[in-house]
Amino acid sequence: MSPIWTIESRVKPFLTFIRINVFIVIITFTSCSYQNIRPNPAEIDLMQTALQGLSADYSNPRLVNGKLVVIVSEIDTILGRSPNTNNSTGDISADQTPFLGIWSADIDSYPTQKLLTDKTITPAPDMTFTDNQYGNRVLFWDVLKQLDQNNTLSIFREFSYLTFDYRPQTDPEAERQAWHTIPNQILAKYTRAEPFLEQDEALIDTVFHLLENISDPVSQANVLYDWVQSSMTYIYPPEERGVQNAFATLQGDCGQYSALFITMARIAGIPARQQSGFNFYPGNTGAHVWSEIYLPIKGWVPVDATREDGFLHLDNRRLITSVGLNIPLELAPDWATFTNSEVENGRTDFMQMFTLVSRGVLANYRTERIVIRSVEL
Repeated sequence: MSPIWTIESRVKPFLTFIRINVFIVIITFTSCSYQNIRPNPAEIDLMQTALQGLSADYSNPRLVNGKLVVIVSEIDTILGRSPNTNNSTGDISADQTPFLGIWSADIDSYPTQKLLTDKTITPAPDMTFTDNQYGNRVLFWDVLKQLDQNNTLSIFREFSYLTFDYRPQTDPEAERQAWHTIPNQILAKYTRAEPFLEQDEALIDTVFHLLENISDPVSQANVLYDWVQSSMTYIYPPEERGVQNAFATLQGDCGQYSALFITMARIAGIPARQQSGFNFYPGNTGAHVWSEIYLPIKGWVPVDATREDGFLHLDNRRLITSVGLNIPLELAPDWATFTNSEVENGRTDFMQMFTLVSRGVLANYRTERIVIRSVEL
């Protein structure tokens, strides 16, 4: 087991540039390497049986047992006094109530990710709800109400799942002919402009120029993917977040690649959305996001614009945590904005490890992503 320690400001890969450094986080990336351990007979049978019920689009099953940990400690409420500007969420007056809330997307099943056993979540969240836009199941802890005798909240979540290599085989002409069968609600929701995915004239002109004389949506999406791949340069972190900066600079991390591809696909009339999570295998539990497009026959299929083989391919080394951007959160306070928290207008940009809203509270935050076991056939 080889923990790698870093100390950095808590900034998710897709946070807006106006968010300030409000606290310090110690992030622990921990992986117990089982790369040389073969699966036992029961695990082999489980993976082989899972493949039998799937199409040839799925291969290489991986069995994973993982744990996510969030520890909030050294909590200090700052009611009625002006906090230190380097670790603050802003002044709080005597008539305001300190608040520290944590939301986290629950680990769930997706076409390429199948939960196997009951999850363990300790302590139990104060509330669990399903967001009304994308269907993410979300957990909420009111931290100040759940502190232990050491003035600490330690959240432990353990889970087991199967994940697969997914390469959907498509018939571009058949998808084109079936395009009219896409439900109107999917077309309306996933081709619109929204925060971080604005559609300006320059980007619209670029998309129409690239797709001139290309008729089927699969080929159109492939052209857009190739253009993002060849035009963008990977840097982390980018100066600003969102498609406007990605298109202006043609630089950014996975969130910027994803924002640019999604927006270009939407301009072309191809439903597109973000899928968020982590690389999750021994040696790499880093945060990552990618895209999906909707096809009338195949449904949602993956496009990872940061990967050279990412068009219609998702590998078996992921942990998916959430779908969509601008995710609505229940119990989000009206005063929370991107200048003091990770929520604005009751929505967070997306969800990976956890989403924080804080007022009048100083605290230390430590997170761990642990691969307990990871085996393949």
